[in-house]
Amino acid sequence: MNSRKSILLVLVLLMASSLFAVDSTLTDRYLNAANEQYSAGNYAKAFSYINTVLGSYKDATMPENATIIAEMIYYSYLGQIKETRDFQAFALVKERLIAYPFLSSERINRTVKIINTYEAQDVAWGSDPNKSSPGVAGNNNPALHSTLELQLALESVRKEVTDAEGKKQDAYQTALAQATEATGRNNRLVIFGLFILAGVCFVVFIVVILNLLVNLKNQKTQNERFVETLKVVSQMARLPASQQVGIEALPGLYGADSSMRMIGSGTAATGLPPPPASEADKAEMAELARKCREIGVEIDQATGRKNNSKNVAEMVFKLAQEMGIGQYESMLFFSVGMVYDIGFLEIDRDILLADNLSDAQKLEIRNHVKQGLAQLSFVPEKYLSVFADGVLMHHENIDGSGYPEGLSGARIPLIARLIRVSESFIALISKRSYREIYDKESAVAELRKKPGLYDSEIIDVLERLI
Repeated sequence: MNSRKSILLVLVLLMASSLFAVDSTLTDRYLNAANEQYSAGNYAKAFSYINTVLGSYKDATMPENATIIAEMIYYSYLGQIKETRDFQAFALVKERLIAYPFLSSERINRTVKIINTYEAQDVAWGSDPNKSSPGVAGNNNPALHSTLELQLALESVRKEVTDAEGKKQDAYQTALAQATEATGRNNRLVIFGLFILAGVCFVVFIVVILNLLVNLKNQKTQNERFVETLKVVSQMARLPASQQVGIEALPGLYGADSSMRMIGSGTAATGLPPPPASEADKAEMAELARKCREIGVEIDQATGRKNNSKNVAEMVFKLAQEMGIGQYESMLFFSVGMVYDIGFLEIDRDILLADNLSDAQKLEIRNHVKQGLAQLSFVPEKYLSVFADGVLMHHENIDGSGYPEGLSGARIPLIARLIRVSESFIALISKRSYREIYDKESAVAELRKKPGLYDSEIIDVLERLI
């Protein structure tokens, strides 16, 4: 009986060792297959094979080479998912990472965070229904890419600032201790130094106050001249055609004896038609300005943004003047600024004022730039080009990430770049239900944080104006 038990035990051990050898050989084959698919760039297949390998081991017996190959495959597959936005595959990878936490390297965790952000933004912002491929669902809103890069940059800057503050605090504590120790021996020297520091601070304070007063005076003068200009235009619109004056009667922004730089000299090229010469042309120009102001009021009523069109138009006018564009061209830009959002008049007001929008509604709002072109029938043909540029292209970005055409740099018309900066600046310093109001300096700083969206030269001009 004992001999039979011994024979049976030997047979069981032989079968177990045979099965283990077969299983080990099969695992090696899957590991080689995973490595081959990874080298060929077929990361999805490599991911499938390596998971089979991982499932055949326990954590304590996992070979180091299998762990290294698995981490490389997971990272490369996540990189592919980040580009294609295949969130179903992403969900499977996250499940496997939970099962195999030892694969969660720093670079894999960083990539997972980025894809999580993409996924959250696609859910919150929606995607273009005209795009059928899930791999490119987020590409309809290029501003998302800039926003993500900005978020990552801000995180890095915040970390650097925190580290710098810590070092600064340590240095301050050390300096304070040294100063306290030396106080008993050098009281008179410290007091003398404090007097010098107070004197320097006082001088700096006086310089800042004087500079502020000069800027306030210049801004007040500029606003007064602009109001005078608007009054003249308003009077032109009310006069009979035979009594209307030409655009040359508009007052300059600065007097002849002003020490400020003369602007509005017309030295900047705009490609616009020449100023009106005949009485009929002058009357036509005045009527166009009057009509644009009326439409601007309608747009603001439809969108619920009080005085937005007027504020944006005034900022466009001031920027154009500061850039050396002539009085006539600046007034024409002012008129375009009054109606740049005319496409919103074709959209249901309930959609414009809604808090939550469907994908179709978001697309409809986004198409207001194209719908606005059909509303420019009141514009004389010779001015139609500049109005079309402002209405259609005021959401184009300097880096080419805007819409509807994805233009970049100097390919974006000047009027569109002026409106892009002016609209964003006015929005930041205006009351909104979803955020606090920015002061003017903070608003300019916020615009500078997004160099891919705005013309930096125009922002420089804006900073001088405020």
